[in-house]
Amino acid sequence: MNSTPPCPTPAEEEGPCGDWTYHEWAEAFSTNDLARTLPPRHIAVCRVQTGGRGRFNRQWIGEKGGLWASFTVPLETPHEASSEICWGHLPLVAGVALLDMLRDMGIRNARLRWPNDLLVGRSKLAGILVERPSDHMAVIGIGVNVFNDVTGIAGMVQDPPARLSDLLPDCPSVHDVMAALASHLDRVFTAFSRGGISALRDSLALAWAEPRPVTVFTDDETVQGIFTGIDDQGNPVLSLPAGRARTIPAHLVNRLKEE
Repeated sequence: MNSTPPCPTPAEEEGPCGDWTYHEWAEAFSTNDLARTLPPRHIAVCRVQTGGRGRFNRQWIGEKGGLWASFTVPLETPHEASSEICWGHLPLVAGVALLDMLRDMGIRNARLRWPNDLLVGRSKLAGILVERPSDHMAVIGIGVNVFNDVTGIAGMVQDPPARLSDLLPDCPSVHDVMAALASHLDRVFTAFSRGGISALRDSLALAWAEPRPVTVFTDDETVQGIFTGIDDQGNPVLSLPAGRARTIPAHLVNRLKEE
């Protein structure tokens, strides 16, 4: 199991990033671990991440040239907020923010793969990991391949990697990508914290691209079908033979594999 260094060194650089404050390290074990020590509305970012992780503690390789950042958000429900807010939907919030950012940059074929991957075609451009170090704050970790060399990891990961610099003729700097993402995340998170998943319904309806065959693995069964989207609770919905729909509770899913 990965462990966290006991005393992280002070950040090398700090400053405003829109409505956020960022703290940048040259190298870190995990930006999610660093972000746990920060208050809400801050960003922990590093140039090299040596112990990055995804869901179920899967390894995320963070070489120089990519964006490895963790955003801290307050889990405070406004008085006028919808009663349907579920903080377990935060990976979807981050996914919508990523998609909006990429589409603003002109990348039209980006899509989400439930629950926390962003792909371009069948290649993985970014990943998301949300953790809750306390009842009052969540950490949204986001890794985006920008300029980092991905040739060496192509055979080490399940999906072929994509890079932002290969998709954009005039790719912004890693810092500018962080700033753009922070702006989109602020907007999407604010909408969600007031209206719940319903506030993102239109965006999520367009997030998955066309329906596609998948296999869903749980502890008890393997289910094959056509992924058609999610329900109002964020659970994946599959179309099974004979047109029958099957909703699989998100907390039971160990893995969703596209065929």
